[in-house]
Amino acid sequence: MIILAIDTSATATAALTDGETVLAEWSAAAGGKHAELTGPAIRSLTAGQPAPELVVTGVGPGPFTGLRAGIATAIGYSLGAGITAAGVPSHLALAVRAYRSLDPAAALLAATDARRREVYWTRFAGLDEHGVPVIATGPEVSAPADLAARLTETAGEQTPAGIGGGFELYPELLAVPEVADPILDTAPPAAADLAIAASRILASGGELWPTTPLYLRAPDAAPAARRETSLR
Repeated sequence: MIILAIDTSATATAALTDGETVLAEWSAAAGGKHAELTGPAIRSLTAGQPAPELVVTGVGPGPFTGLRAGIATAIGYSLGAGITAAGVPSHLALAVRAYRSLDPAAALLAATDARRREVYWTRFAGLDEHGVPVIATGPEVSAPADLAARLTETAGEQTPAGIGGGFELYPELLAVPEVADPILDTAPPAAADLAIAASRILASGGELWPTTPLYLRAPDAAPAARRETSLR
């Protein structure tokens, strides 16, 4: 299946895949311009390529503004092309990348920047028989110290490997042997890995997620209260 994948939970990234083969991919440090960059990039990315049969968008967790830009772009593309849009948690893309260098039964902790001095995190318990990362806990949002304490309390369990930008932001709390070891990399999710996760889930007979964003907390900017007006 030809899948167009988009993720703006951190940077802006898009990819076109056929199964596990990457046909084209793009990424940019969006700097808050996720919507402005992603649309033109997708038009360039898909030019001269097989038509997508499914659009997959990363549903986070991630900051409100960036995350909604990718989801809106995916939904808009799907409506224009007459195909389905579905969601996949962005941490699954990190897990797909991580397990290329891990034992399939290894534990993994994905941690990414949630701002406000917090991290989004998901703990994985290896791959299933179809190569799909198994979510054990999360996604959740925590202060790094709280996450470290929580994981240290379960020291009798397998220590997970670590992946994601949270380990670069808070190395003194998270990049320690009691919490996660080794730290594989701190790069953001890649849309190609998001598409591969979706392809494996569908091949296993599973279902993808709706395109509902995983903010895990209220947005920084709340809509203004509605004001009653009179035409009299």
